[in-house]
Amino acid sequence: MRRFGPACRVCAVLGALAIGAPLLLSCGSASVCPAVGYISLVSLHITAERAANLAALVIELCQDGACHSFSANALTPLTPGPIPLPNSPGAPQSVSLRMADGSIDVRIEAGINDHPLDLTTSGTNTSGWSIGMSHVRLKPTATYPDGRDCGGPTTAVATLDALGLRAS
Repeated sequence: MRRFGPACRVCAVLGALAIGAPLLLSCGSASVCPAVGYISLVSLHITAERAANLAALVIELCQDGACHSFSANALTPLTPGPIPLPNSPGAPQSVSLRMADGSIDVRIEAGINDHPLDLTTSGTNTSGWSIGMSHVRLKPTATYPDGRDCGGPTTAVATLDALGLRAS
């Protein structure tokens, strides 16, 4: 039996790698998902006209039989910046900002999917009168920036103006 030298063993290993590597790489997904946590959001834009005399607002989100409510009672300062919203433990987090134009943007980090989402608002104006209840059914949109297998954020957007609530 003839023995091969070290140079031949290196050639054999390189040959096995050249044949085996493409076979191994062809198994499974060719794409790699980034280690990015996507945040799904429900965004509510309150126009400057509606926000100018809005004292308190209640927002309710319902999807797949689960509902979450948010209340904001200190909406009257008209200066731009964050508006504190109470966040209860276990509930989705929310952030509200009064913009320079007087409008208010509310962003709610909610674990929504692409099923229909019911959004309801009610509240009071600065005179203490009800602004009425408005409802809209939203169709959230899922996006997949790195491919469907990697997942991605889902968003739903609505606007509250003097006429009521509408999808935007």
